[in-house]
Order: sequence, then structure tokens, then C-alpha cells
Amino acid sequence: MTYALWIVQGLLAALFLFAGGMKLILPLEELTGSMPVPGPFLRFIGVAEVLGALGLILPGLLRIRPGLTPLAAAGLVILMIGATAITLTGGAVAAAPIPLVVGLLAAFVFWGRWRGTPRSPIKRILLGLVALVVVVVGVVALQPSEFRVVRAATMAAPGPTVFAQVNDFHNWQAWSPWAKLDPAMKQAYEGAPAGAGAVYTWAGNREVGEGRMTVTESRPSELIRIKLEFMRPFEATSTAEFTFKPEGDRTAVTWSMRGQKNFTAKAVHLFMDMDKMVGGQFEKGLANLKSITEAAAKK
Repeated sequence: MTYALWIVQGLLAALFLFAGGMKLILPLEELTGSMPVPGPFLRFIGVAEVLGALGLILPGLLRIRPGLTPLAAAGLVILMIGATAITLTGGAVAAAPIPLVVGLLAAFVFWGRWRGTPRSPIKRILLGLVALVVVVVGVVALQPSEFRVVRAATMAAPGPTVFAQVNDFHNWQAWSPWAKLDPAMKQAYEGAPAGAGAVYTWAGNREVGEGRMTVTESRPSELIRIKLEFMRPFEATSTAEFTFKPEGDRTAVTWSMRGQKNFTAKAVHLFMDMDKMVGGQFEKGLANLKSITEAAAKK
């Protein structure tokens, strides 16, 4: 058993030192392009993997605090549970067995070293860690399964003028807040020139990511519904809507986005205020749209 544990510990330490080191060295753009996780969170995972790898080996070799080894193994088990969940929710089912097997090996090390550790504060820490994980998983699971972001603005311009700016993706370059985040991003237009069936694709830096928008419904001066498909940094599908309501010589415009949250998205949204982050961009976009349409109305 001792030899088996040391062999597994050595293999896992080498694996996590390499994986964690890559997450700390590689550029964030390259990392987020291959993993549907925010860049700073990937850096944190990299640090955790390196520390976990060291915790598997150094306490036993140096004979200092050997109880840290099962603690490190438990932490790596938690990381692999998360990696398996992210892999499955990302659609890469064939790759899911890899983090699952690694997690089982880490669990084997935890079990083997836990048995040899006398009752100590380390065991109490481990039990507390397990309890913390259970609480966190419960909190994440209880998060709402749907999100919705809404912003509105009133513009001193007739409905058809405002509607035309949104109905044609070619016009978005002038007012969309994301267009300003990466002037060098690649853009393409497909399908209908405007209205239902129009398609816009983009690929840029980590701030704008990569995705595709398709107008699924267009009712003049009333409603525009868009299917949003994100490929990077997250794979997700949402629905955006623009509604237009005439108010005399003005038009009230409401921009909204809604979508479903899987377990991974729920966890990410615990640390990221979706309404504030996306809503802030909506506010900028509506302000830009207001300036353009009101200038056009004056002319």
C-alpha cells in the first residue's frame, strides 16, 4: 500500500505541477480560448494545482506535517470534481473521464494517507473543508436557473429611425459598446442584409470573446428578437430583445437579455454580478444609440 501510494502521489504531483504551471505561464487569451472559465479564475486554479502537487510530495519527503498530504489530496479531488462538471456542461463528454480518473486517484491518496494520520487538527480541517464544499455546492445549486438583464432609455427620435439602427447589424459598429472594446476583432455578416435571418459573427480578444447573433424575429418599430450564441470565453446561448414604444415624438427603447444558467454558470455568477457587468454595457450602448438617432432625427 505504501509503495502504491507513493507511485500515485508522484504521478499526480508531476501532472498537477505541469497543468498548474501552464495555467500560470500561458497568456490568458490562449487559456480562455480552450477553457470556458474566466482568466483570473484559471490563474487561481493554477496556483491551487501547484500547491496541491507540492502538498502530495513535500510533507512525506521532509517528514514535516505529514497530515498536509491528505489535505492536499482532498483539495485536488474538489478541483477534479469541478473540472469534470465543466467538461460535461461544455459538451465535451468524451473528455470527462480524464478529470474523473485523476480525481479518483487523488481520492485514493486521500483515503490512504488519511488512515495513517492520527487524530489531529489536520483531520478537523479536512472535515471542515468537506463541510464547506457541501455548503458551497448547496448554495450554487439553489441559485436561480435563469438570468435576465434589462435596461431602457427614451430617445427623441421616431420609432422607424431607432428601429433601423438595431435591425441592421451593419449599423451596430457605430453604437455597440463591445465594438469599442476590440477595434481589431474579426467580424462577418451572413444571411439576410437586415431583419429576420440576418446573421453577425465576431471573434476578438478576451473582453469580447467569440460568438454569433441571429435575428429570429423582426416587427417594424415594435420588436427585434436575437439569438445569441457564445463560443468563447463561455459556451452559452441566450436571447436578446429590443422593444420599441412610441411616446409622442419620442421612442422608449428596452434592451433585455435572458438565458438559462447551468451549474458552472451559477458558480461563476456567485463571483460576477451579471446584471452590473452586462447591464453597464447595455447602458453605454443605449446612450450611443440615443446620440446617433437623435442626431439623425434633427437632420
